[in-house]
Amino acid sequence: MFRRLPRGPSVSEQQKVNPFAQRMNIAYMLEHAPAPLDEVLPGLPTGSVGMLAGAGGVGKTMMELQVAMSIASGLPVLNGALDVKEAKQSQPARVVLVAAEEPADVLWRRMRQVASQLGALAQQFDSDLTRAELCRRLHFNLHLFPLSGQARVTLLSPELGGTEVGQQLLKAAEGARLVILDPLRQFHLDDENNSAAMSAFVHVIAGYARQGGAAWIFAHHVNRASTQLGLGDTAGAARGSTALTDGVRWQLNLSRLSKEAAKAHGVQESSRRRFVLADLVKTNYAEERPALLLERGVGGVLRPAEERA
Repeated sequence: MFRRLPRGPSVSEQQKVNPFAQRMNIAYMLEHAPAPLDEVLPGLPTGSVGMLAGAGGVGKTMMELQVAMSIASGLPVLNGALDVKEAKQSQPARVVLVAAEEPADVLWRRMRQVASQLGALAQQFDSDLTRAELCRRLHFNLHLFPLSGQARVTLLSPELGGTEVGQQLLKAAEGARLVILDPLRQFHLDDENNSAAMSAFVHVIAGYARQGGAAWIFAHHVNRASTQLGLGDTAGAARGSTALTDGVRWQLNLSRLSKEAAKAHGVQESSRRRFVLADLVKTNYAEERPALLLERGVGGVLRPAEERA
């Protein structure tokens, strides 16, 4: 089981707390080694905030759903390509995915497509995991909230603080190991080029992450220039203020293959559109990793390209 962090004050309560009332115990810290980071994904520990950036239609929501269902079922993430440890299995854990743009019927179809892949993966890594047990794990651990067509959920107040609905989301995420918001634009009403507002948004989400102990990821679009110039694999590709990239501790970019990238990865031009690159462009807590080439399979489900037939 993963280590739970102590519950802290709410965002509104934090404003009343004296942040300088207690300093760190340097003597203790020098005499004792810290606990190892509890990573949910490579470089993304519990209690931290990350961003998944990519152009529209590149596969962000599908990737989020695959990550969520893998963690919820205790199976390897992206067939092991995004696993933290060498072990191929981990304990099933609760995941909350808030999809603000996808309707329930679309998520329904995609979830069944991902579940079919996970069923095959279970036979490879855990032959004792029956389909009934896989469904049971997903039923209890995957908390999916499709908000398309509903009242907008705003997590940033006009005063650039937390909101009541944010506290409701935090309560819904109790016991979760990972919380995913898709996409960022649907969870605030401010100008995404406003550095103060975007810095405040990340600060609020970071407060929720520290209070609840889960890792939080929000999906975001990249800017037009990065798409046109083939710079989707850079940290600066994210749309809006650089405060977003500066504020998160982890950023994974999904981008379509340029002609040059396809040639470098040995992908034929005729099939280039089936592939995307996953680049971990920012990680404050882990070493850099090489770009991961992914291929869209049946129903758009992503898988490591080396598994091509």
